[in-house]
Amino acid sequence: NHNEDIHLICVSEAGGFTIVNEAGEDGQGRGLLLYNGQTVCDGFTIVNESGEDGQGRGLLLYNGQTVCDDYFSDNSAMAICRLMGYDEFDSWTNGQLFDIQANLEIGLDDVVCSAGSWHSCTYTTSDNCDHNEDIHLICVSEAGGFTIVNEAGEDGQGRGLLLYNGQTVCDDYFSDNSAMAICRLMGYDEFDSWTNGQLFDIQANLEIGLDEVACSAGSWDSCTSTTSHDCGHNEDVHLNCVPEADAGAFTIVNEAGEDGQGRGLLLYNGQTVCDDHFSDNSARAICGLMGFDIFDSWTNGYLFDIQDNLEIGLDD
Repeated sequence: NHNEDIHLICVSEAGGFTIVNEAGEDGQGRGLLLYNGQTVCDGFTIVNESGEDGQGRGLLLYNGQTVCDDYFSDNSAMAICRLMGYDEFDSWTNGQLFDIQANLEIGLDDVVCSAGSWHSCTYTTSDNCDHNEDIHLICVSEAGGFTIVNEAGEDGQGRGLLLYNGQTVCDDYFSDNSAMAICRLMGYDEFDSWTNGQLFDIQANLEIGLDEVACSAGSWDSCTSTTSHDCGHNEDVHLNCVPEADAGAFTIVNEAGEDGQGRGLLLYNGQTVCDDHFSDNSARAICGLMGFDIFDSWTNGYLFDIQDNLEIGLDD
């Protein structure tokens, strides 16, 4: 019965932090900051020159306002990138580089961090700055700055347009080895397929950020590349990575049936999971399969109205 359906909370090494858009889906680093699926008071985002998702590369905002560079350091950059779910920072600079800055307030100053974690930082919301002191930040993940997005520029779940630090990747010297190396770097076991072309409208608004990704084997340490290019967007790489094992079969949804950001009703191929013989080991294994590091908690019950309209798809 549905009163035995599993509800699961998974968390990652990023401390459970995620950023979602207005639909509650992956915001690609721009939107509402959540901690284990719940809102928190403060929110950093990074936007491009149009004020849209910068894919971890661009103008740093704090609750929609710019951040001044007074006392800003590499520790500050590292702490903020990690707080946003990235593994590290690549670089940071200051300046009035985007036209949109003139229309924004300055919201944060004196970000002093003694280490690369946010709990080591102090700051103030008062400032004595101009926009030529605004921080621009590039954050990267263990995936080396690679992401895959769909035609809307949102998380492509491993299938779609390949980006490197928010910019497209040209196909010069790109091969099956390149595809395998990048998919593995992003945490997948292998790649399914890749192609090139200007297939999404969003490509026209993006810079080309990487070229000549030549790999002698299917691991990233065998690869060379350059950030210079002689390409057009008709050479942009689109990549399909195969999710590890059957991770794609498991999802966690909220009471509306939408992405629960690792917190909510557990589904298997769109059907609920019964609690017979379910254990902490089961929860840990499923969270790990879905790309989370650990599970926080699980329970059972008929907690969401949507459960009544679903089949039970997995047991024992």
